[in-house]
Amino acid sequence: MNSVEIYIARKRLKDGDRLPPERELAIELGISRRSLRQNLTQLELDGRLWRGRRNGTILGRPPPTAPAGIDRSLATASPSDTMEMRFALEPSIAAIAANKATDDDIARIETCLRRTTEVTDDANWVRWDGAFHLAIAEASRNRVFIALILAFNNARARPEWRKIRVTHITAEKRQNTVAHHRAIFEAIRGRSPEEAARAMRRHLSSVQTHLFD
Repeated sequence: MNSVEIYIARKRLKDGDRLPPERELAIELGISRRSLRQNLTQLELDGRLWRGRRNGTILGRPPPTAPAGIDRSLATASPSDTMEMRFALEPSIAAIAANKATDDDIARIETCLRRTTEVTDDANWVRWDGAFHLAIAEASRNRVFIALILAFNNARARPEWRKIRVTHITAEKRQNTVAHHRAIFEAIRGRSPEEAARAMRRHLSSVQTHLFD
């Protein structure tokens, strides 16, 4: 258990309860704000809490944000059509994220990057790879982008996507993807929109090659 989990258990907090502001919580736990953010990011990615701009940090799962219409459209789209959408969209999202990302956003992206280096099974790979792309969209501060990436993540959990991944994706190809993720992260952390867009474009081109060629 990390420090925040121990705090939640000690205070007997439940879903819907709000945690104190970061500054106060870090002092109470006796840890740095950077360490606190890493703990909070881990719990957020595990679905244990969520953070809203005006709501603070709240225990439990966040309310759904992806519009049903987008989910339905992507559910019926072919994987190749969906990849075309990603090519058109995600390099721009990465560039905007490089301009707008906060320290919290960068910590969240870094956590997702680290977890993609650790997982080996398909289910956890999809989860953390999707979380990486969603964290970048969240750093853009654009709710439309966030909704689209959420819908794409939902579509990618469908059986036809899993069949393609299991057939074509090897451990070596995942290592290649992790290297691309790291390049995207470094460009965003370095506040370089042009390089972030190029790194995302290279990544998506590689993914398309891995899946369809």
